[in-house]
Amino acid sequence: MGRPIGSVNKEKPFNDALRIALRGRPLALRRVADRLLDKAEEGDLGCIRELIDRLDGKAVQVVDRQDVPIHELSDAELYRIAAGGGLSPDTMLLLPPAKVKSDDPS
Repeated sequence: MGRPIGSVNKEKPFNDALRIALRGRPLALRRVADRLLDKAEEGDLGCIRELIDRLDGKAVQVVDRQDVPIHELSDAELYRIAAGGGLSPDTMLLLPPAKVKSDDPS
């Protein structure tokens, strides 16, 4: 999840310093990438994972909640189940409707 709109944490000093250093040494980044690729070819799993994450993006983490008792599920999860589980998180109802009519006259 990205930074919320209006976040005051927009400064990235390390990113800025790294970009400045790379402008002064344009081939350094290429050499680092070459070393990463060499180590991945040698079987270094950390380097292999880094390459995969950079090329394909990080794998989505799936949370299996099948063994959770129903009373521990959130309203959002229950609404998603009731809707057939076909709603994406962007369109999922996060809160129950504000006013629900009841057959109870009280």
